[in-house]
Amino acid sequence: MKINIVIPVLNEENSLREGVERTLEYLRSEKLHTHFSITIADNGSTDRTPDIAEELCGIYSNVSFFRVSQRGVGLAFREAIRRNTSEIIGYMDVDLATDLHHLKQVYYYFENGKKIVVGSRLLPDSKVYNRTLLREITSRSLNLILKLILHVHFSDAMCGFKFYRNDVAHELVNMCSNNNGWFYCAEMMIQSEWAGIEITEMPIEWHDDLNSKVKIGKLSCDYMREILRLYKVRRKRT
Repeated sequence: MKINIVIPVLNEENSLREGVERTLEYLRSEKLHTHFSITIADNGSTDRTPDIAEELCGIYSNVSFFRVSQRGVGLAFREAIRRNTSEIIGYMDVDLATDLHHLKQVYYYFENGKKIVVGSRLLPDSKVYNRTLLREITSRSLNLILKLILHVHFSDAMCGFKFYRNDVAHELVNMCSNNNGWFYCAEMMIQSEWAGIEITEMPIEWHDDLNSKVKIGKLSCDYMREILRLYKVRRKRT
């Protein structure tokens, strides 16, 4: 079984090399390196990120790289799914906010037949560090709104640590919108639950990046707009 880890990047020249090499080092230490590959998915970088990605591809045989023409994590992950040839595909953040030991758990979950495995920062056994009050309130509020309006039951739609069996990922691409932003990754989970595809959530150890480039206000507005769109779509179907 091969798992393709997609790392979406946008102007990450200061963290890309460390993120990739630390991940590879962990996989080698756990003797899992033959079961994983890394795809760097650049979505509009204007710094040295593409150059560093090319350098990493030249050094490590299990690292690949592609670019999309526009910015957007959703666009980058969707394109990665279309290019994927591994049995499993997922994504995680380049800053390694999710502790790397969870990759071993992901491997064993899929070995035991799971279709979707996602991390959650909001389960009782999760451990979250450096989380600001604003981010905590925003995250919990948006997840609560998802449950109330779209009637889903998973706990954390926004965690940047999600993996799918390849056939399921392709099915979801056909079911989801063409949203290019972060919400696309949440919509994949929403459509999964609506389609009756089992989602396995696991508690994770998460270290928030205090220098994160994510703009909470804009992200929240984007989420609310897309939640209302899906609500209208859902009503038309019922």
